[in-house]
Amino acid sequence: MAQVDLGESGPRDPRDLPQDIEKISSLQEPVLRNLKITQRYHDLSMALGQTIGGPNVNWSTFATWASKTAGQSIRNEEVPPFVSDLVDDAEDDLMHRLGRIAVIIHGFVPTTGFHASFLLAPIQETIATVSTSISAGNKKVFAELAPLFVRFVEVMRGAARPTLEMLATFQETLDPRPTAEGGQDMLRRAFASYHQAMVHEDDIEKARLVLLGNCQIGLHEQTRLQPQIKAAMDAPIDVILRKHLHQSLGTGAGRGVLDRLVVAVETPLGELTEIVQDLWERIATRYMMSLALPGGSELPLGRNIPKDAASQAFLPSALQNISAPDDLVLLIKQFDRARGATDVGSGSIDWRVLEDRMNFIVNLFRSRQLHKPLLEQPFSDAQRALIEQDQVPGPELGRL
Repeated sequence: MAQVDLGESGPRDPRDLPQDIEKISSLQEPVLRNLKITQRYHDLSMALGQTIGGPNVNWSTFATWASKTAGQSIRNEEVPPFVSDLVDDAEDDLMHRLGRIAVIIHGFVPTTGFHASFLLAPIQETIATVSTSISAGNKKVFAELAPLFVRFVEVMRGAARPTLEMLATFQETLDPRPTAEGGQDMLRRAFASYHQAMVHEDDIEKARLVLLGNCQIGLHEQTRLQPQIKAAMDAPIDVILRKHLHQSLGTGAGRGVLDRLVVAVETPLGELTEIVQDLWERIATRYMMSLALPGGSELPLGRNIPKDAASQAFLPSALQNISAPDDLVLLIKQFDRARGATDVGSGSIDWRVLEDRMNFIVNLFRSRQLHKPLLEQPFSDAQRALIEQDQVPGPELGRL
């Protein structure tokens, strides 16, 4: 392997704050932009962690790995191998429906029939549509939140002990309207929670305040992302499938006998579409519903979050039996189906639903707030060197 000049790409001093947030947000190349967003989230995670103090990870820590997960979708220019496997598994049902369509078509125009691999093209186009939505969401959240993290750290470092006046100075820059109305009220509360955690000397109370801040930012960004997530999960595989079928046959309005063909194949095409939609749901679950973690492991979003391997406990002791602060108690009551007693119920059922996503996120944040591996660099030194030089690491540098 060729040597890569690491330059200044080693671990960033947590006192250093990124100065290229706006430049990264304006990048048009989605893969490079995502790689830089992922790295900057890590840099901001370290800066926030030093500013807040204590061993707790913050929202930007989790965002690092969520952004790295998004990158796996954004970079998929080819159909992932598992898609071909799933199509092969469903081949009998697919070929039965495609065969019926071929028979009907042959009565109108000569045809040699279809093969199940015909479905790979519409699936690939659907994946491309999903990747666009995921990329847009990745940029949208970073462009709003990253500058706020930089400014929060800058303001709070202005004195030996952060004051309420310093918090008020920071909050003046945030829109007081509710998040659902385009405002930043939930962010105002989140940074107030972080501020309280900074000045609190009790480790348990500090941990709970950091958790509250993390969850409040999570609720804000998930509300913001609702359009992009729904678009990704509801990708129009049925519309795209029909388009590809008609394109392959040359059928369409205004073509005489072929118009009657469209009507004739409607019933078997509807049956085929149902099978393909079910197939797409399985593909989407594998494609979008897993969180990349340090060491190359993944956490499926639809399964219960496992216990910590080291402690064999679901929750760290500081975050069990939470009775305060009141806002955290209410938030857990609203979103947490597991109720902190067990991992059962912590997985997602329908990622399109905000409340369902928040159930998983609250449990993830609560169970992994003291998980040190999350603080690891998301990329190797060699990968980071290329990313900082505005280059996308190639496959020879290993998995991104």
